[in-house]
Amino acid sequence: MTQATQPLRIQNPERIDARAIRAAIAGGQQVLVQFDTLGEPEPLLADLDALAATCGTALTIRIYGYDPRVFDARILRALPHVASLSIDCHWQAIHLETLGELRHLKRLSLGVYKLAQADILQLDNLRGLEYLNLGESAKNNIDLAPLRHYTQLASLVIEGHDQHIDTVAGLPVLHELSLYRIKNKVALDFISEMARLDRLLLQLGGRESLARIEAPLLRKLEVVRVRGLETLGDIGRFPLLQALWVEDQIKLRQIALGPNPVLERLHLHTCKTLESLPGLAALPALRQLSASETMLDIDALLAHGLPASLTHARLRTGKKTRDDAIAAQLAQLGYEQPVPC
Repeated sequence: MTQATQPLRIQNPERIDARAIRAAIAGGQQVLVQFDTLGEPEPLLADLDALAATCGTALTIRIYGYDPRVFDARILRALPHVASLSIDCHWQAIHLETLGELRHLKRLSLGVYKLAQADILQLDNLRGLEYLNLGESAKNNIDLAPLRHYTQLASLVIEGHDQHIDTVAGLPVLHELSLYRIKNKVALDFISEMARLDRLLLQLGGRESLARIEAPLLRKLEVVRVRGLETLGDIGRFPLLQALWVEDQIKLRQIALGPNPVLERLHLHTCKTLESLPGLAALPALRQLSASETMLDIDALLAHGLPASLTHARLRTGKKTRDDAIAAQLAQLGYEQPVPC
């Protein structure tokens, strides 16, 4: 899997270089123009809006803040044609209802810690969003029920908010879901009802097991630092899974890989009690394996535990001398270093 082209980031520009931005977009790059000090409408916003009118979601405009200043969303009236907008890292914000005036909006990231508008998703124009990122807030009380009207939403990121989270199951085209900081008491059974889900990320929060989650179309699963997790269940229940990334899971002793005909990439990092990968050697399509700081028996894996399809491998213990020796052995066996997943 090749890495996506890195976006062109433009920080606090004094003027908008439309030609350079258009050239970057024509070359396949996403462009992010971001401001951390924008408090009043400036002349350059008219130029930026004119560019947004023709560049669509290839151009993201971001206004962020890391201090106690209150963000006044009325400044967004200077950007009526913005299609991709990020308002994040703010402590407080007022007049967020102005978002409802942005008729061309397709992508929105919203992160306000002292968010007062728990009903923000009721704004009618937001129903046309294709991507939505809801950042963590002090109360994590955004009402997710209005999402039932978001019939074009394909990708959703939720951090902490769980009020009516099961509404997500009914979104007809949603295929990417990222959940951060979801509490253990919040059931995730609704995920099994998501007919088109092909990518799932679970990070932070807590729960003991993911074994009840079913997703027949899932192609990538990422599980990172989920507190208390003891089992993923048998990965063989995801017949189309191509990539599995598991990181910082200190109670996970085994990952049952099951009969999986298409799993190509397996990345396991800082799972310090992980000692068993039943089914690994029988995986017919695995090309990349990366495992670091686990209790896996690396000598046994090298002797008879790796699938014949494997071409890229990295196995580390966290001890330099031992890791250098393993790397040399892997190179001698003809394995290359895995590329980022």
